[in-house]
Amino acid sequence: MQYHWKRLRYAQRLGLTAAIPALAALGLTFGTTKPALAEFEIQESQVEKGELEFEYRGAVHWGFPGSEKSEAGEEEGAVGEEEEGPLRQSHDFEVQYGITERWLFSTTLTADQPFDDSFALSSVELGLQYEMIERKGNGIGLAFQTEYGFATRGGEADEVGFGPIVELATGKLLLTLNPVFTSQVGENRDTDGLGFEYGWRAEYDFAKHWGVGVEMFGEIEDLANAGSFNDQNHSLGPTLFYNPGEDDDDDVGQAGDDDDKNKTAGPAKLDFSLNVGVQFGLTDVTSDTALKFQGSLAF
Repeated sequence: MQYHWKRLRYAQRLGLTAAIPALAALGLTFGTTKPALAEFEIQESQVEKGELEFEYRGAVHWGFPGSEKSEAGEEEGAVGEEEEGPLRQSHDFEVQYGITERWLFSTTLTADQPFDDSFALSSVELGLQYEMIERKGNGIGLAFQTEYGFATRGGEADEVGFGPIVELATGKLLLTLNPVFTSQVGENRDTDGLGFEYGWRAEYDFAKHWGVGVEMFGEIEDLANAGSFNDQNHSLGPTLFYNPGEDDDDDVGQAGDDDDKNKTAGPAKLDFSLNVGVQFGLTDVTSDTALKFQGSLAF
């Protein structure tokens, strides 16, 4: 009986391993829709030594901002006049590795399709994260992240970002905050001061593997010339979370200490998670509606 149960669990893990590439392919099929302005990332504070994680994030937007619609209509043939237009889609492929119990290294490939350009790789990002306060269950988690993005499209500036990661947990509720300060680097920069991006998430686990939450994202390109709230990108919306990876933890030890002593080495533990959400634009320069999706596989 135990043999068949182990085979069933191993088959489930193989299925989860194939889920991330399938999710990525699904995201790429949305490329015929309207613009995307951000990848909608929420980074967690925990670092585990030796853990390798693969993550995919994608975003697709519907409804061009009113200002972009009017500019596109006025300058139908003037491609290249605008420094930057809205994106039709954005896709991130990220790898994270826990170097030590405190330090985490990450690298990210970003591919997107601007409104007036073709789909292509747009940046390569390298990042480091240091966990200052480890959260175990309820309480506070605190980390600091820094990243450098190399622009791969001609005429675009490199970008550096840094900021804290804050987690507050109580019972089934988890609040995660990601404020990030940014600065453009290189001869193609078009801002002299710091920019600011943020994301926050409030998640409530209503069932064993399921959670529901609210997420908000925003961006100010230049804090020295921020303009009014309505001139900035801000969006808010619900997200559904699915985390089947808890099964492995629940099964371990249920049969007693004798079974634990007689356990044989098996395949590495796999943790899979998925979330899908909708974002609604809060300002005139933000897209009307956005679909975001994220999948991660860690072992």
